[in-house]
Amino acid sequence: MIKDQIMNKDRKKRQTEIMKAAMMAAIYVVVCMVLQPISFGLIQFRFSEILCLLSIDHRWALWGAILGCFLSNTFLGGLGIIDIAFGTLATAEGCILAYRFREKRIKGYPILSAMMIVLANAIIIGIELGFIFDTPVLIGLYMIQVGIGEALVLSLGLLFYKQIDRMFR
Repeated sequence: MIKDQIMNKDRKKRQTEIMKAAMMAAIYVVVCMVLQPISFGLIQFRFSEILCLLSIDHRWALWGAILGCFLSNTFLGGLGIIDIAFGTLATAEGCILAYRFREKRIKGYPILSAMMIVLANAIIIGIELGFIFDTPVLIGLYMIQVGIGEALVLSLGLLFYKQIDRMFR
């Protein structure tokens, strides 16, 4: 009987985490859809990336971010299979690195983790854009553009980090 209660508790926890990840992915897509003109392209401010900050403290959020990015790039992005693959890879890598640096905080804020998300996206998406637009000589510029947009968005997200985290608890 006790074993069944423990198994039911674990199953309920997994189901709750899957539901949270799905809800996060849906919110990610909706934010990209509403802000589509500034969420894609050479200069982008993808406000849905704020949700990636949840992956710092919640492993389930990694899956929500990956799924949300994949669906957004697939149905809204318009840059094709390369963007679907490498855009999703950038988000995944950023979230994984953010989770690994979760213990390093400045005044309670996971600034180093947020920087990992920025770096992963700037590097991977910068290289990707250089190949998509057949301008490898501009990869450095693309990295800077994507990095600035990502840094501005995640800086705003850090201001509301604790409130966003509370919504998903």
